[in-house]
Amino acid sequence: MKNDSLNSPLTVEEQQFAIDNHYLISKYLNIRRLPFDEWYDVVIFRYLRSVKRWFAIPELHKYNFEIVAFYAMRSAIGNEQRRQSRQIKTISLDEVIPGTDGISYGETVTYDNLVYINFKGGEDMNIKYNVQLPERKSFRGAVKSDEIIALESFLLGKMKNMCFEYDTPEEAKKKLSCIQAYRRKNGHKNIYDVYRNENCIYTVRLENSKKA
Repeated sequence: MKNDSLNSPLTVEEQQFAIDNHYLISKYLNIRRLPFDEWYDVVIFRYLRSVKRWFAIPELHKYNFEIVAFYAMRSAIGNEQRRQSRQIKTISLDEVIPGTDGISYGETVTYDNLVYINFKGGEDMNIKYNVQLPERKSFRGAVKSDEIIALESFLLGKMKNMCFEYDTPEEAKKKLSCIQAYRRKNGHKNIYDVYRNENCIYTVRLENSKKA
């Protein structure tokens, strides 16, 4: 009988009781330092169930209702956090691996594992493997980005530093990965340093490079 009563809609008396104590939801989320908008839907159903239990189980009245409601919401939050921890988290291949010298996740992908990457180049793009290759046309070399062209000019000059400014920090973050890859590939670690601050990338000539 208790299970049936807990699953039934709130009575008029229970509805008023839930309204009168609704502030406990924001109070508990504030204690846990959890955003109200993100966690309200997680705890509200357990809160309403705690109201049903309060009326259905008189033995709970030896406690303060706040304790009963807090315990119910704590359980709901714990279950949701465990569920989220089991979910597979996605990352961008352009994202830099923490603790590395600007190495992105994309740079660690081996040739044999390229097939597992979900390429998204647009609706009109189709990727195929092991196709018959057409005759190779004459090719003078890869097109250099504006950043690499400017960087090479910087190295030939005597300026102490250089700054690339972009519209957003996200764009600067992507460009930084390419510049750092160029720096590693050409053995420039002892010549200049490069780092990002917000939407700007800074290149600084190292003092010991002048002696080289």
